[in-house]
Parts: sequence; structure tokens; C-alpha cells
Amino acid sequence: MIRILPLAVFFCLISLYSEAQTVCTQTLRQARTVYDEGRIHELPALLESCLKNGFTDDEKTEAYRLLVLAYLYLDEAEKADEGMLALLRHNNQFQINPQADPAEFINLYNTFRTTPIFSYGVKGGGNISLVNVMTNYGVHDQRNTMGEYTPAPGYVVGGMIEIILKKNLTLSGELTLAGYNLNYNNSFSNVDSVNRFIESQEITETQTWIAIPVTVQYQFAKGRFNPYVLLGGSANYLLSSSFKGETQTSIENFEGATVDLTNQRNQINFSAIAGAGIKIKVGKNHFITEARFNYGILNQVKEENRLNNQELIFDYGYVDDDFKLNGISVSLGYLLPKYNPKKLN
Repeated sequence: MIRILPLAVFFCLISLYSEAQTVCTQTLRQARTVYDEGRIHELPALLESCLKNGFTDDEKTEAYRLLVLAYLYLDEAEKADEGMLALLRHNNQFQINPQADPAEFINLYNTFRTTPIFSYGVKGGGNISLVNVMTNYGVHDQRNTMGEYTPAPGYVVGGMIEIILKKNLTLSGELTLAGYNLNYNNSFSNVDSVNRFIESQEITETQTWIAIPVTVQYQFAKGRFNPYVLLGGSANYLLSSSFKGETQTSIENFEGATVDLTNQRNQINFSAIAGAGIKIKVGKNHFITEARFNYGILNQVKEENRLNNQELIFDYGYVDDDFKLNGISVSLGYLLPKYNPKKLN
């Protein structure tokens, strides 16, 4: 009996809720008839109880619209304002219909803030490192061949916030965590500092950055699919950089433990950003897919510390080149708008 009682209460509540919905659906039909017949003064009392509890979300939107129209017809401006504010708080993305809504209703709607004050969300994806060597300092052979960096995959994750500046312009700020992998290969024949013939080097540098990108988006259209382009810049801070590699010589193959390179890197750097994306409306929110190119501004190498790591020089036969780090990233995100409708001055 004790087990059955909660189930009975639950089904009783479900039954009462369904009955209330049925009654309020009938009330809304009656309200439409009352409005069409011009008995406008009856609408506030008719809709009051179901607006508190009973309407579905769509029904409540329609009921608030009828209520605002009634107050406009009755020339009760203050109550019309209150009704419009209640409508916009209930349905943040309510849109007027120029073909169906009276001019007075449209004019009242336009006196309220109806756009989101900001949007926020998360994003994540992958990147590819593109190293731009400025000056070679590493060893090379008599043919003047030098090592090269090959693109390698990494990751990017973070949060974002957007503020609409104008109709088609949006300011976006982010806080992201990015991991880059830099693959370096060198094949040659030369004598190093301890008279070994170095034959090849295979090295991977792993970097972890925290970045604050700020961009301006230009949106081409507004609807379900919203393509855009963006330009901006980013301030970046290097959390860590580590070196893992193998050097083959005429004497031995050397593969040591992971080496910390953070002290040999400029931890503060900047990048320019260009990209494009599309926002797809999903319900009241947006799903985002975006591609970016990041152009590194400053040298990655802290020049005064280039030769400080004896392990790199004598064990691996490796010396840092001066280089900048560029990258291409592709990410997916989800954006939620935050509304705060209010009467404009």
C-alpha cells in the first residue's frame, strides 16, 4: 500500500495537469472568438487564470499577444507595455508578423530591446601547426640542406562570449586552451661538436598555450543558416613546451627523456586571426562550425637562451632555429543567447 500511494498521487497530478491544459486550450479558442467579435474588454479576465498556469508555451505566446492587442485597443498604454514585456520574457525570440500584426502592435514591439544582450557557449576542435622558419641555426650539411617542419595535428578547446555591435557586426571574445605539435626532421651527413657524423634527427616539440582571441564577425544573413567571416587578434601565453626526439649518428642512436623547453621559448606571444564560419539555428540556440588561420607575430625562441640547454646540443646535436608558429584550426561550438528584454528610452 505504501508503494502504491506515490504512484497514485503521480498519476492524479498528471491527470489534473492534462485536464487543465484541455480547459485552457478551449479558453484560448474562446479568446480568439471574443477578439474577432470585438468584445475586447472581456479578454484580460478570460485569459488571466490560464496565463498563470495551464497554457502550453505556444499557447501562452498567443495569449500574451491577444492581451497586448486588447490593451492597445482599450488605450491602456501602461498595461500594454507590461503585457509586451511579459510576452518577450516568456518567448525571448518572438518575432512580429508584418502581414498579420497591426501597426500599433509593431510600433510597441519596436520600443523594446528584443536582441540578446550577449551569447555564450563552448567550442572544441583540432588544429594543424605551420612553422615559419625565419633564420636557421641548426646544423646542416655541406650541401646546405636544412631541417624542415612538417604539419602536425593538435587540439583547441574553450569558451566564448559574443556581443552584437550592430545589425551584422558581432564582437567575440574567447578563452581557449590549445595544444600544438611541431614535427622537425633533418637528414644530412655532418660532424657535430663531439666528432660524430650525424645522419638524421626526428624531433617533436609539444606546446600548450592559453589564449585570449578577440575577433569581429561580419554576418551575411540572419535566419536558420548564418554564414560569417571574422578578423581579429589573440594574446597568447605559453604554459609549457617539451622536446622529445631521436638523433642517429655514426656512433649511436640517441633517444633521451622528454626535455623541458619552456625556458627557451618566449612565453608571451601574439597572433593575427582570419576565418569564416556558419551558425545554424537549433531551437533558440546556435550550432557553430568555424575555420581559422592564426598568424604568429613574434619569434618563438628566446634568443639569449638558445644555447643554454647542453643536453640538446651535446646529446641530440640540436640547436633551435628562429621561427614563428602559425596554425589552421577547425572547431565546432554551441552558442546560447542571453536575453533581457526591456522598454527602451
